[in-house]
Amino acid sequence: MDLTTVPQKLSASATKVIKLFTKVKQEDLKKAGTVTLFTLATYLIALKLHDAFLGPLSGLPGPLGLKFYDMIYARGFADPPGGAWKKFKFWQEKYGDIVRLGPTTVSISDKHMIRQVLLKDDLPKGPRYEGLSKFSITLFSAVDKNFHKQRRRIVSPAFSVKYVNSLEHYMLAMIQAFIERIDSDIEATLTSEEDGYGQVDIWKLLAYLALDIIGETAFGQTFHMLETNDHMVPRTITTNLQLAASLAARPYTVMLKSMFSLGKLVESNKKLRDFMGKIIVERLQGGPDARRDDVLQILIDTQQANDAKDRMTAEAIAQETILFLVAGSDTTSNTTGFAVIELLKNPHVFTKLRAEIDNVQLRPDQKLLEHDQVKKLPYLNAVINENLRLNPIDVDCLERRADRDMVLDGRLFVPKNTIILSNVYCAHLDPKYWPEPTKFKPERWLEGSQIPADTEAFYPFSIGTRNCIGKGFAQQQIRLSLSNLVRFYDFKAIPAEMNQSDDRVSFITWTLKSNSFKILMKRRCRE
Repeated sequence: MDLTTVPQKLSASATKVIKLFTKVKQEDLKKAGTVTLFTLATYLIALKLHDAFLGPLSGLPGPLGLKFYDMIYARGFADPPGGAWKKFKFWQEKYGDIVRLGPTTVSISDKHMIRQVLLKDDLPKGPRYEGLSKFSITLFSAVDKNFHKQRRRIVSPAFSVKYVNSLEHYMLAMIQAFIERIDSDIEATLTSEEDGYGQVDIWKLLAYLALDIIGETAFGQTFHMLETNDHMVPRTITTNLQLAASLAARPYTVMLKSMFSLGKLVESNKKLRDFMGKIIVERLQGGPDARRDDVLQILIDTQQANDAKDRMTAEAIAQETILFLVAGSDTTSNTTGFAVIELLKNPHVFTKLRAEIDNVQLRPDQKLLEHDQVKKLPYLNAVINENLRLNPIDVDCLERRADRDMVLDGRLFVPKNTIILSNVYCAHLDPKYWPEPTKFKPERWLEGSQIPADTEAFYPFSIGTRNCIGKGFAQQQIRLSLSNLVRFYDFKAIPAEMNQSDDRVSFITWTLKSNSFKILMKRRCRE
């Protein structure tokens, strides 16, 4: 044997063994990986099946698919945009006052459960608001209870009854401009000299009125919407509002779509920040001469607070003021617009409301009805409340998260971290609480009514610590605008517009899909 060849043969053999071992190892690893993935998939599927059919929420009725995945992943859930409210309503009507709408999501329309969630237990806001807070943390979007409590305490003086009353002269000045704009539009569109009616897009003019009022009372300057029909601030905020609402409902799809228009969004938001910054800096640097009795001034004055935690930064002031613009414009204008639609649908209500308003005596020098004269009119308030019942601003449910294992109304167990959707719109339409719930009957709200309103099932401004801070502001504006419209004008419906008024969308507030509602109007001839 040639001993010199032994190492070479051993080396070759070793190489073969190593290769063979490596091959076996790779195959084992592949098999192990496959087994691991299969085991993990099996575990996840088993977990899903358990949660769907054996978990704490398994006995609740609801769409089969939503036992396995959250509703935001349901194809077409918010398609077309703003249409999610229809599915909420459909599901609630189909399955009852408790509906399962996801592996860990429950929707409720029972009044006792809603009051427990929003008022008694005061549960924290859920992931939808967490998504909105990524844009800005405000009274509306804040999830942290301590932050909200402190911020609300700081801002509350701007919405006290006394302070809101002090803002009435701004509201009346804008309502006078509103009436002048209506007169102008009537004159420009007279159908004939004989009847004196002209065409007015009352929906848009009410929106312009609300924006100008909020501009005066919160920003310290009107946007002149009633004169020019446009302004950068409300236009930018409307775009952001729709994007934020869509992102909260369909985060991944909307994020991809928004990337294509990112440049325009960045530019418009820069202009908005510059606009707000300029106003705040002018107030801060202007000294006593720049002071003005409005919401913005109260927020700016927080910078003089003894406790540093109570001092709002310029950015926080800008964010809250923008929130007031959104919350104080869409809500009040849409509510008043829906009231006009209901009055046209129910002429007997219109006649009764007008008789009540006509009984209010004006002073010789008085042009417009004032709040002290109308705030206690029973039928006016009944019309407004019934309108808020049938046409609430929020129809997409109020979202909360269970912060512990709990039982709702002694009959529904929900584990910690369950998302609870309070469907206040369906509670407003529940025949258990409201006889003939789809009919517009202001008489429900009158003293001694045979079909008394169930105030425990009525949440137009929400309830609890997260109720609408601007409720008094909104009520004052709605009373003033609606009562003056009814007193000074005759209305006629346009059939095509009436039909179109039933087509609605909701991003954060409920509105007409067309964003328009035209009617025929003329000045009344009163002795």
